[in-house]
Amino acid sequence: TDALRPYFERAFGDGAALDEWFSLLLQYSLVVTVADSYADFGTVGRAALEMLAKAKGVQLAPEDETRILQGVLTLPPHPEVPASLERLRAAGFRMVTLTNSGPAAVTAQMQNTGLGKYFEESISVDAVRRFKPDLEVYRSTASHLGVGPGELMLVAAHAWDVLGALQAGWRAAFVARPGKVLFPLGPQPEIIAPDMKAVADALLR
Repeated sequence: TDALRPYFERAFGDGAALDEWFSLLLQYSLVVTVADSYADFGTVGRAALEMLAKAKGVQLAPEDETRILQGVLTLPPHPEVPASLERLRAAGFRMVTLTNSGPAAVTAQMQNTGLGKYFEESISVDAVRRFKPDLEVYRSTASHLGVGPGELMLVAAHAWDVLGALQAGWRAAFVARPGKVLFPLGPQPEIIAPDMKAVADALLR
């Protein structure tokens, strides 16, 4: 998401507003899940952006709001990701994406990154109308794919996602990018690596 930071600098005068917005987005995605008042991730993201602007006393220009929300659809992959996915696919791993984004957003993201060719399917939480890390997301995904939870491994850079998958009986790998740390309570993933190349190295050993 760091690619969005210049947009937040322009809109809020401080690039750190990106981190505040993303925290609000995650917080309220959980709120609408627990409160059973689902709205898609893009809608929650727009609402969180409006909340942040109001809290900071910023009159958010429509073009800045659009630039930020459209920017989410064009985030670039980390540089080592394509080659790492290619190695895993060549080794016979079955790969899908599982995301909080809605179906249209997932399609745009896969097209814009060029990563769609590595995955047999992109699965959105929209099907169950609950956001990760709600356990129903992981359970329904396992059922959809026709495999047991223990046959699935989540690879993610978000500790909350890793925890949810592990609690649902999945295996997990944590991509410990700078500033990302694991939640110390609960089960821990079997792979902890600094990037996707290292995750692929561990899986191919």
